[in-house]
Amino acid sequence: MSKHDRRYADVVDRRKFLAVTGASGVAALAGCSGDGDGSDGSDGSDGSGDGSDGSGDGGDGGDGGVIDKTHASALQANPNDRTINPHHTQNASEPATQLVFDRYAAYSFESEEFIMSALEEWNFDGQTVTLTFRDDLTWSDGSQVTTDDIDVQFKIRKMTGDAIWGFVESTEVVDDLTYQLNLAGETNPVMVKHQLANMWVDTPAAVFEQFLDQDASEVQTWYWEDSDEDVLTSAGWKYVDRNQQEWNFERNEEFRKADNINFSNYKFDAYQEASVPQQDFTAGSRFDSNWSMFAPPETVEGFQDHVVEVRSIPAKWGYGMVFNHDDPVFGDRAVRQAIAYVINREELVANAGPRTKFPASVPCGIAPKNIDQWLGDQKSNFNDYGVGESDTESATQVLEDAGYSKSGDTWQTPDGEAISAEYLTPAGWSDFTTMTNTIVDRLSDFGFDLTVASQPTSDWQGSLIDSNFKIGTFYWLPGQARSAFPYYPLRHQLVNDAISGGHNYPAEEEQTIPAMSGDGETTLVPLDKVDEIGTVPTNEEAMPIVQEAAWHNNVDLPMLSLVSKFEQSWVTNDEWTLAEEGDVDRSIKWPPFWLPREGKMEAQE
Repeated sequence: MSKHDRRYADVVDRRKFLAVTGASGVAALAGCSGDGDGSDGSDGSDGSGDGSDGSGDGGDGGDGGVIDKTHASALQANPNDRTINPHHTQNASEPATQLVFDRYAAYSFESEEFIMSALEEWNFDGQTVTLTFRDDLTWSDGSQVTTDDIDVQFKIRKMTGDAIWGFVESTEVVDDLTYQLNLAGETNPVMVKHQLANMWVDTPAAVFEQFLDQDASEVQTWYWEDSDEDVLTSAGWKYVDRNQQEWNFERNEEFRKADNINFSNYKFDAYQEASVPQQDFTAGSRFDSNWSMFAPPETVEGFQDHVVEVRSIPAKWGYGMVFNHDDPVFGDRAVRQAIAYVINREELVANAGPRTKFPASVPCGIAPKNIDQWLGDQKSNFNDYGVGESDTESATQVLEDAGYSKSGDTWQTPDGEAISAEYLTPAGWSDFTTMTNTIVDRLSDFGFDLTVASQPTSDWQGSLIDSNFKIGTFYWLPGQARSAFPYYPLRHQLVNDAISGGHNYPAEEEQTIPAMSGDGETTLVPLDKVDEIGTVPTNEEAMPIVQEAAWHNNVDLPMLSLVSKFEQSWVTNDEWTLAEEGDVDRSIKWPPFWLPREGKMEAQE
């Protein structure tokens, strides 16, 4: 078996329900949440309008002069193990996707508006959404992008269980530039906009239609760059080649905004250890940018003057805990609740970086800065499990009530087995490592026999996909602005397509939990309740449904909501111009990839 054959066929078979229900996670490893002052579009409406059409001239790159210069952006991965095939379950590369494909629409956290990009407009009329694409969209071979490409993209996304098919019933090609989505029922337009804004023109029909009659696992394991098919892109850069150290691209003259790009080449320069770019920004000159990198204040203070931190983007992403619900211990609600009591979330933030991070005030599956808005006066009914303390007394009580006991310093199951596990975590993620060590220390002090199991990113994801774990860390918010709307993070925690549902949560089974009122019990099917959020047209009507779904999350803890953050994106300005603070384009994910296409990150002579 080759290194790329990771038993995905078996995984997809195990997760057939995803193809029916859709899911909200993405395999992308980025994101976070802004404050409740509205900087993150906290009402979920993302501004009062659709923003500009994205067709402006941008900066000064339109004079025809292209400088022979390569922008080197840091990438913590072996490029040979990544792909720009967006449908690859495990190794689709978010930075490469953002670099080489034109997105449907972008979202500016500065203006709190969607900005049309590949889309000319979107129109919502009851249960019909009409998408009109620009007439100047082309693939890198010069052929026009049409709705035939869009149709293949939607069909493949249906095969792979994408979230868009959680509320789209059918689609149809209207003409070469117009595509229609027929919704399964009444749907909140905000939810649809967020999902569309997380889509790119990335599936040329000429390449991908071959997969329509194959099992989904075929496209989910396909490395485009290793095939005989031409690698076609739709944005500012086209693929050249790759090796273990570099992923090389050149300026795409067919791109509709090519005149905004005044330099010839772009490359991802690979590294493995998290400290490498920090060392380079301190005393080197290897990297011109790093799309996403955590650095504590004392490290940032040592960076060279030309290294600019862009910290205006809330990630709607962050450190969470994932459990294997098939495990007899960690699949037990009492054990999960005890863990929530023991962990001091403010301690995690203090250790990993309070400058950029903040805790969930209530573990309920909703992004931290949106909790007050959605829970309202019901928030006091929710269990905060001690946001700023390690409540070992409550943890002890819930375990003892469930039949667990201590033998010496170690907790045991009702069958007399020690509670023991390896805590799975990604190697090289310094802030995750810090929080993991803190958690393992606290749970070990409490009496769980835990050790840290650190794995390279691909192996870590693979272990989660294959359910080869008991407990570990995984991002609890799916990322992007969409996480401000509770449907997406709540659904992500239930079905988690980013790990192909490898946490085995019984999201489609009827469950009984204490009633939110404190009187009696309530019965629900968790996934049905979350899906119901999207079936009402306004946030006001969605609020009581959100509260019920969040209450279930708070009680049963399908994942554990812990910490979120602001993004730290890095660019240099000694050899490159850079949009000023406050510019709407500077707050679009991600600056090193978005700004060049707008003429706002140019090479200097």
